[in-house]
Amino acid sequence: MSRTVYVNGDYLPEQEAKISVFDRGFLFADAVYEVTSVLSGKLVDFAAHMKRLERSLSELKMATPASDAELLAIHRELVKRNGIDEGMVYMQVTRGAAD
Repeated sequence: MSRTVYVNGDYLPEQEAKISVFDRGFLFADAVYEVTSVLSGKLVDFAAHMKRLERSLSELKMATPASDAELLAIHRELVKRNGIDEGMVYMQVTRGAAD
């Protein structure tokens, strides 16, 4: 079964997901990631994960990609589309393609 991923505003089958070879996360590891556990189909401690994400992004002077409510909706949709009962949702935020 192919997983669904969320990349740059789109839900895609994982084999269709692409990022630029010039993305700063790819080139320089200039990125922040956060992993949220899923138990019984529910996200665990989501608010605490978002607080840590925002703190990490702030330290690196990176923009938050969306509001907590938007990120929660995206995470829930990924859990639903992928039928995750127990697992995790991995999120990575980069600065995008280098100029």
